[in-house]
Amino acid sequence: MPGPSKSKKLPRGISVEDGRYRVRLFVDGKQHGLGMYDTLTDAKAVLAIARGEKARGTFVPPAEKRRRMREQAEREKADAITVSDLAEQWLDHLTAEGRAASTIVTHRSTLKVHVLPVLGDVQVTKVTPGLLQGLLSDIPNAIPRRNAGRTLQTMLNFAARPREKGGVLDTSPFQATIEKPKTSTSRIDRHKIASRAEVAALTAAMPPELALTVPLAAWQALRLGEVLGLQRSDFAHLDDPDRAEVRIQRQVNPKANDLTPPKWDSNRELAISRHVLPLLLDHLERYVQPGADAPLFPGRGVGGRVSQSQLDRVWRQAREQVKPGFRFHDLRHSGLTHYAQQSATLAELLHRGGHTDVSVALRYQTATAERDRSLTARMDAALDGEH
Repeated sequence: MPGPSKSKKLPRGISVEDGRYRVRLFVDGKQHGLGMYDTLTDAKAVLAIARGEKARGTFVPPAEKRRRMREQAEREKADAITVSDLAEQWLDHLTAEGRAASTIVTHRSTLKVHVLPVLGDVQVTKVTPGLLQGLLSDIPNAIPRRNAGRTLQTMLNFAARPREKGGVLDTSPFQATIEKPKTSTSRIDRHKIASRAEVAALTAAMPPELALTVPLAAWQALRLGEVLGLQRSDFAHLDDPDRAEVRIQRQVNPKANDLTPPKWDSNRELAISRHVLPLLLDHLERYVQPGADAPLFPGRGVGGRVSQSQLDRVWRQAREQVKPGFRFHDLRHSGLTHYAQQSATLAELLHRGGHTDVSVALRYQTATAERDRSLTARMDAALDGEH
């Protein structure tokens, strides 16, 4: 079949290029390419249709048509994604981000128990505030309900991230119409705050090899898993009380049955209280092996450490002698309360405790090591003045 003749007069808007017919059309002063065609008949037909659309005001440039087709394909793909599909994508994302294994285990458990049995087969684009409210309302207990709310809120925010990053929703359906998980703003129960004398009595009531867990939890404001995760190399400058510090780099995580980074990746360095240092030095000499990675509290648990269940048993016996019903975690609340009473800023408190919002707060206020030492010294002085 002979190719198009370059000498043959062609309609305006059609030209010959590489043996094929190129079609163009000017609309509102802008040229739009309508494609390449093998025959003049096809080219003329396309041009005629486009001119008719231009005359009627319905012309849509091919590039815009392709964009609309891509958006339609994306919408159809998004419509096919169920809450179960989204949950797996989100959990994989958290894993890739390096989130703590315990966090992922908790979210997965919440999804399995409370969310997926109700919404698992529902298309993500069909999830409404009403569906979410109904799901949360049907969870009878407050703590699981709050956990489910947090998981849903975070997962749906992930679904509403920008489209170019894989988002499938324009906005999250977890809106103001939902009763969002509440963070308690009430004051800490004063009965759950231990004095210096009570901490000392609780320390004395513990078995000698575990006594140090109490002042570490109180005056260093450590979580239980962080206390048990400590090892010899985490301490520095112990020969100088003005420089002594502890590095919080791991925790015993019973959910993951492993050592993991501290909760919310809250690695931090803390000045050691003078009410901890002599007890620590004695403990290191009497109970800890010489190796740098030797556990501070050796036992048969994760990483050769005392297990949380073993510590809990002896703690319950000790507290009943001094402060019945007092939780081990209340030691941490006690320490942070005494620390706050020395005029610590919010950023300094968040740094000391390794709280969830530390990374946000420290964008605006930096908790320096020098300020941490000063506040620790002031707390020590105040404790010395208690009777």
